[in-house]
Amino acid sequence: LVEEISSFKSTKSELVAELSGYIRNNGNRTKNHIVMSTENKWIMDRISNALKDFYNIDLAIEVVENLNFSKKDLYQIKIPISNDKCLKELGILDENNNYLDNLPEYIIDSNEEIKGYLRGVFLASGSINDPKTSRYHMELLIGKPEESILVQKLLNMFDLNAKILNREKGYMIYIKEAEKISDFIKILGATKAVLYYEN
Repeated sequence: LVEEISSFKSTKSELVAELSGYIRNNGNRTKNHIVMSTENKWIMDRISNALKDFYNIDLAIEVVENLNFSKKDLYQIKIPISNDKCLKELGILDENNNYLDNLPEYIIDSNEEIKGYLRGVFLASGSINDPKTSRYHMELLIGKPEESILVQKLLNMFDLNAKILNREKGYMIYIKEAEKISDFIKILGATKAVLYYEN
């Protein structure tokens, strides 16, 4: 699924929305950088290539040992905070370089941009379990309350009946109905995955 989403052809404005959704839900701020982490090379390539293409950033990408129990390496992408043009345009930082709680509306101006944003959020924090192995559901883990309300609202603009649960480490947004999960996978642009899940 992730591999298919990562090769989805997007327009620039859709990719900007996707980058915004990804960084807002995966980026951690250090003194000099916004740092994103993923175990998935497809995601790392998609995000870093888009950032380099659009913003001509000299990105630092590091492979670090994964402290989870997973055997996979962890890729870290670091955007320098000094590159504030990029971080402001993507709706990550405000004029004073503080973290922006609320997403600027221009990022999600159209349906296609909303889909792009949701694609980024899913790549940052989402999972869909395999219907062959267990009860079928899609979930997104969101850290901040404002963001969880926004993401739920965007999902439900497509009539997906997304719900929010409070969790220790944030908020879990989930979709349980199989048909709605299929609709969500279509929104992500993964047509092959839709066929697999529908079978």
